[in-house]
Amino acid sequence: MILQNNKAFLRLISLLILFSVAPVSASTLSSFSVPNSDFTALESKLSAIEPSRRTLNQTFQLAVANWRLGHLKAAHGLSDELIKANFELGDSLYLKGLIYLTEVREVNVFKKIGTAKKALRAWEQALEADPNHILALFAVTAFYINAPSFAGGDLDAAQARLPQISALDADYHHLAAGLIAEKQDQPERAENLLRKARIDGPDQVIILFQLGQFYYRSEDYERAAEIFETLHDYRLHWHHPVPSMIHLMHAMALKKQGNLPASRARLETVREGAQNPSLKAWAEKELAAF
Repeated sequence: MILQNNKAFLRLISLLILFSVAPVSASTLSSFSVPNSDFTALESKLSAIEPSRRTLNQTFQLAVANWRLGHLKAAHGLSDELIKANFELGDSLYLKGLIYLTEVREVNVFKKIGTAKKALRAWEQALEADPNHILALFAVTAFYINAPSFAGGDLDAAQARLPQISALDADYHHLAAGLIAEKQDQPERAENLLRKARIDGPDQVIILFQLGQFYYRSEDYERAAEIFETLHDYRLHWHHPVPSMIHLMHAMALKKQGNLPASRARLETVREGAQNPSLKAWAEKELAAF
């Protein structure tokens, strides 16, 4: 039972982290880009600034860098500073939830439920601070869709969020409705809804990645690999899947297709270039299985 529950949490983490989307609120924090997705360079640059001289915007970016690099204790401390300062609470609390979500992977099995619920609460508080924060709204909805029932998963609760999502953004409404349909064992309806979302907007990376994930889960590995292939040249914002994650999913789809040399090459790229230790370890585990 413990092993089964742990697998459910790992699925929750991998899915939710990939559901990060840009907010439609006035804040521009959540759309900043990091050159070459180099969060190590960003962390080094901002850490060199005396804390008393850092702007809150810089503190937010430093918190993001630490989260991306797996430095969760530092990320928590910085996000607490932002929240205490009432700085762009929608964004700061959303980030806080992501840090907790990542932490679920790190804590022992007996703490996973409590930590996951802390992530959900942070996103709910983000919505209380900014009801138009589609990023937090989508995260809450995705939590209800993908969390195991013993941890708070509830498709009815997810369904109830759809009108609110629709009022903010039709494309993310299609995504949410598609994911709910997939959970309800309606694959054709799910695919139709996911494909309705625009792929020419600022978050086309998110939309395409979700479609690729859907095809992967549906065992349509050829189409999954084709979609992941298209994502390598897109400009990425901080909340988009990092290049190593795109390479990793592309490698896994290629392996399922039987294209082992191409899969191994992608995994080697992740092992050599991943800045997050969890992604590097994931790639090493996949390579060891060859």
